Amino acid sequence: MTTQTVIFNEDKEYRAFRSETLRELQSLQKQWRKQDFRYTKEQQERYDFLLACRRDQVNKFWEDGNVWIGPSLAGRPLDESKKEDDDE
Repeated sequence: MTTQTVIFNEDKEYRAFRSETLRELQSLQKQWRKQDFRYTKEQQERYDFLLACRRDQVNKFWEDGNVWIGPSLAGRPLDESKKEDDDE
């Protein structure tokens, strides 16, 4: 699985496409707010396409095992007693 991850991360064109997808989605969402929460037909088609692309990207993350599954440890103090036991 690490080989797939390295190849996945080295594909610069794919990384650029992922970031452009997110930027364009955010741009369309801003326009949507300014346009009284309505899209034009062309904007709606583009938004649907980008959303489908993004969902495919996220599904690929899940398939490749690039998604953290587990409890969040953010903000919790480190348990120093476990570290000391591991050192001995």
